Amino acid sequence: MSSRGYDAAGVTLKATTYGIVAFLVLLNLIPLLFIVSVSFMPPTEFFGDPHVVPYEPTLEAWTSGFAELKDNLVNSFLIGAGTALLALTITIPGAYAFARKEFYGKTAGFYAIISAMMFPYILLVIPIMDLWNDLGLYNTIPGMILAYQVFVTPFAIWILRDFFSKLPEDIEEAAQVYGCTQFSAFLRVILPLAAPGIVAVGFLAFLTGWNDFLFANLLTTGTGPVPAVPVLYGTIGGGSGERVYWGKLMAETLLIGTPPTIIYLVARNYLENAFTV
Repeated sequence: MSSRGYDAAGVTLKATTYGIVAFLVLLNLIPLLFIVSVSFMPPTEFFGDPHVVPYEPTLEAWTSGFAELKDNLVNSFLIGAGTALLALTITIPGAYAFARKEFYGKTAGFYAIISAMMFPYILLVIPIMDLWNDLGLYNTIPGMILAYQVFVTPFAIWILRDFFSKLPEDIEEAAQVYGCTQFSAFLRVILPLAAPGIVAVGFLAFLTGWNDFLFANLLTTGTGPVPAVPVLYGTIGGGSGERVYWGKLMAETLLIGTPPTIIYLVARNYLENAFTV
């Protein structure tokens, strides 16, 4: 085949690749643009003739949605941040020990923890509700944070253990040769190198606390620190047969989705490098 033929094939392949990418981007953007558009429509306009750009844009859905969600968004943030911080506090030393230390029952203990991920956590709701009632943790933010550790901790240990095990052992030994203790070598050398994995695990733990509906709905009541996601369910009528205010529903969806998106954009570089060690 001539060089001209190779060039034509290369151009065709590149054009096909760009076309597929553009199609996938549009596939994701069109629903998002529709959500944004509906959030600015008056309630009556949504049920009129189909259109994308609102005829009479209004901020009514945004103001009413934010007024309804503002306290719940704070609850969601406290629960998500608490879930991430507690998970990292537990799993960083645990994953480090499983990755770089030798002790009796290490392999069996690790796989026992990992096997918890195969257990359907929906079966734990009733026992946890009963136990939390006895301990005074029901309908509290600390109770929510502790409940999420049931399925966040095994996943975090699994990811971080693999991350720690891939770090060269010579780095730690070199730090100790230059005067670091084992603990200070861990703090000053291992933790900075493991930062991408730690940020990734923390972000996923935060998303669990932020997005979960089942525990958030069953472990809190209207008089307690209800997160934002159960309130969003109430906006669609909660099965009561009420007419849905679609603009408000879309505005609240965007309000709930914005904080995780911002956190992702801030931590994007760490997240992209999390599993490249």
